[in-house]
Amino acid sequence: MPKEVQDRFKVLHMLSDKRSKLNDEFNEACKKLEAKILEKKRPYLDQRKNIIAGEQIEFGELIGQFDESHAELEKKVAAIVKTDDEKDAEKEEEKVPTDVTYLKGKQGIPDFWVRATKANRLIWDQVKEKDEPIMEHLKHIETETTEDELTKNTILTLKMYFAANNDFFSNEILSVSMEYETEDAVKLIKGTPIEWLEGKDTTKKKIKKKQKHKKTGETRTVVKTVDADSFFTIFKDRKVPDDGEVDSEEENEIRDKIDEVQQTVEDFHDLLVPEALEYYLGLNEDFDMLGMGEGDESGDDDDDDDDDSDGEKKPKKKKGGKKKDDDDDEPEVAAGGEAGK
Repeated sequence: MPKEVQDRFKVLHMLSDKRSKLNDEFNEACKKLEAKILEKKRPYLDQRKNIIAGEQIEFGELIGQFDESHAELEKKVAAIVKTDDEKDAEKEEEKVPTDVTYLKGKQGIPDFWVRATKANRLIWDQVKEKDEPIMEHLKHIETETTEDELTKNTILTLKMYFAANNDFFSNEILSVSMEYETEDAVKLIKGTPIEWLEGKDTTKKKIKKKQKHKKTGETRTVVKTVDADSFFTIFKDRKVPDDGEVDSEEENEIRDKIDEVQQTVEDFHDLLVPEALEYYLGLNEDFDMLGMGEGDESGDDDDDDDDDSDGEKKPKKKKGGKKKDDDDDEPEVAAGGEAGK
């Protein structure tokens, strides 16, 4: 390569390196800012938790602050001049407020988190029918981000709190932590071992299989315990396999499951936890917000949109999944209380 050409690429490489370092500086500043803002949010989230749990029943000056801000908001709304078409559209989109009269005489909001979770279709679609009775015991959800001291990798943790006297497992807290290798890629998942009560494990099922004896040729029926599709598999430990550790098909399956868990935990962190009240009240249309409303359930983009890229970050797409329990060609064991029914 001629020297004058080499010099051009040397300088271009140097400029690219400086740009890359600025990107690193930007990402580090973002992490520090996020941590600072989350710390400011914590007192409000703690207060929300106490009110929902019925531990705070006196609200002091907070009621006055709401009345004052609400009155100011009504003035601003009243000052907005709308066209007839806008008024008609507003009437069509008017939401029916959530009826909370059932809470009279009760402390806090006992079913707050299960109702909020049900309203987030992105998350609730991962909850199978057999999981739903367990979710009725849900008492609190929280997420937090931390940093690994050695690797400096970001760790996102989801914690779900359940009633102590539930009929499914003895744990009161189930948590799952994801360690990110890059901004978007998870390398390791660590979850709480669930202490299932007898016959209540929704992540396993028993199936009958016919087995032929090699020597005698006789056929017998054996019962095997196999993995079953369940929301609670997100608490299973997983890691990206090392090169050559498993074959390509198994590696793809592992990576797909890690991606699925990552998507679910991020939905809790980005959508449900910060907007829990709005989900509980039915004010958040998460599928419409993400361009996944009715008429677009297939998730396929129209051909007309292929060239309509303006550099904006596109919404995350949810992996397809069946709401019902997973079908299996093998017959399941019909036993009272056995998981997988």
